[in-house]
Amino acid sequence: MAKASILLESGTNEVEILEFVLGGQSFGVNVLKIQAIEQYDPKRVTRIHLAHPSVIGTLRFRDNCLTMIDLGKEMGTIDPSGDPSYEEGKPACGEGAPNRLVLVMEFNQLKTSFLVHGVHRIHRVSWESINPLSPYLGTSDSKFTGSLQIEGREILLVDMEKIVTEILPRGQFLHSVEATDDVDLAAARGSRPILLAEDSAVLRKHVAEELRRGGYTDLRTFANGKECYDEMNRLVGQADAAGRPVTELVAALISDIEMPAMDGLALCRWVKQTKQTEDVPVIMFSSLINEQIATKCEAVGANAYISKPQFTELVALLDQHCSRLETAAV
Repeated sequence: MAKASILLESGTNEVEILEFVLGGQSFGVNVLKIQAIEQYDPKRVTRIHLAHPSVIGTLRFRDNCLTMIDLGKEMGTIDPSGDPSYEEGKPACGEGAPNRLVLVMEFNQLKTSFLVHGVHRIHRVSWESINPLSPYLGTSDSKFTGSLQIEGREILLVDMEKIVTEILPRGQFLHSVEATDDVDLAAARGSRPILLAEDSAVLRKHVAEELRRGGYTDLRTFANGKECYDEMNRLVGQADAAGRPVTELVAALISDIEMPAMDGLALCRWVKQTKQTEDVPVIMFSSLINEQIATKCEAVGANAYISKPQFTELVALLDQHCSRLETAAV
């Protein structure tokens, strides 16, 4: 099955979710992460011993060898086929082997394959129909970013970045920010109020740590675009009441793209089409950046876009787009 490539209009707050199945439970992932959906063929898998319990091995995919993760095992679901090889974490072979599928995904500049029990179909929905997780479930320990009700089924949206980061930690956060020893630059960075919208609790925490290490200590974070939108509206009212430009209250906005309630593209479009906020720099920081997404970012007026986890480059973009810093860095 080839990757679906229906181009949604930029900033409409719509998303296409692929519904897949693990142990009878429905889960979802953004279609933009999917490179391919293929029949599981154990002959193409090389078993890796002493690997993470959820790692089956490597999959030969076109000209690459990709890590294959048993997503059912990682999520703690039971294979409905009852195949004992599933419990042992070994690829099943021969007649009677369960009819599983492999999802090949690309995000954070990394391709990974995932073994699943089945796939339903693609749903085109508004981010407003996706419910953020409760505060208890939305912790850094959660493997989900939200939920969606479709035809009486609850579809849990999986935080794929968190799963891959935990299973394959090396290489995920190599671009760590170094603290600057330039006193003037550090003071300038610390004086610039920054807003960050990121729905993944683990990534939100990590991005905040990296930015603060780089000197951007005046930082407020939000779990989705709607929360950030509400804060921007509050700042507009505060600035209007004081007769000040909003850019004195928020120097830049950093936003993920896929988020419940309001996605980053819709948030950016609103910022750039609102007179009071149009001068606020918006940087899209997403695992999905590719040529198609870059075009969408430009269409909604984003000042810059960069792929996770390029934290050093993110700080450089903040320096570039916060005018006071340009003078301090000379």
